[in-house]
Amino acid sequence: MLSQAEQVKVDSRGNQIDYDRIEGLHYLGNYVRRLPTNMTRMIENAYDWEHLPHVHASSFSSIDLIESGKWGWRAKIGVPGGLEPSYQLLDLIVDPEKNYWVSTVFDGPGEGIEIHTQATTLEEEEIEVDVRFYLPEKPGDDTVSQALHQYMASQYKTLYDEDIGLMQGRQSALEDRARWRKSAALDREIRVGPVAQLDREKTHIVETENGRYCVRYWRGNWVAHSAICPHLLGPLEESQLDENGLLTCPWHGYQFDIVTGENMDKKCAALKPAPRTQVRKGTLFFLET
Repeated sequence: MLSQAEQVKVDSRGNQIDYDRIEGLHYLGNYVRRLPTNMTRMIENAYDWEHLPHVHASSFSSIDLIESGKWGWRAKIGVPGGLEPSYQLLDLIVDPEKNYWVSTVFDGPGEGIEIHTQATTLEEEEIEVDVRFYLPEKPGDDTVSQALHQYMASQYKTLYDEDIGLMQGRQSALEDRARWRKSAALDREIRVGPVAQLDREKTHIVETENGRYCVRYWRGNWVAHSAICPHLLGPLEESQLDENGLLTCPWHGYQFDIVTGENMDKKCAALKPAPRTQVRKGTLFFLET
């Protein structure tokens, strides 16, 4: 995956933020934003390297993890655009005690750019991020600095626009799961609706006391599956079903068989077992046992 030269650069990287060196960098400017989420979800998002090419496809075409730990992660990133594939080596070092993290491009396009983020809790479900952009040295032309700052601020606006749904969705899914566990029931029959009124081209959502499920028409039958990805509770109701009967989580790209619920690459657990479906007198039912 890495060339010898790339491996040398990886080996030279540290796993702690060196705050003393910040003063020696050239400060381009910043991007400040309030976000309707909590600090736990924000820090979780910083550590979550897997979501980048799926949630932020316009900024990341691929990601191959090199190493990770409590300190953060280091990866080889595919950069979209251009006739030839382009890659960056990037790491993100986290100081969770200070709610601070630093992302650095240390090889490839944009080499030397550092993005420092300080997150601050404002209310229980609101934080503020101050994203600061740095270069190793000041460019010779001030217009270059201004243009680069504008570009990076615009990019981070897009990234956070895309991340809000993931962070809020994760929080909502955790609250739903806690509620379902408190009210779990068995041996229940749930009426979904008249088959004639169920659009076979759409995904129908049904929530029971045990969870949220999707009902889809697949190869002549109504099939139910969990609407929650077992990895980080991603929204499988937003997933399209491919011609092979596979669902792909929109957050991290995990694939599942709609019939068996198995994860195709064995990187996470299978889907939670779904209720059996049954059609009686033209009406579709869930059978929870």
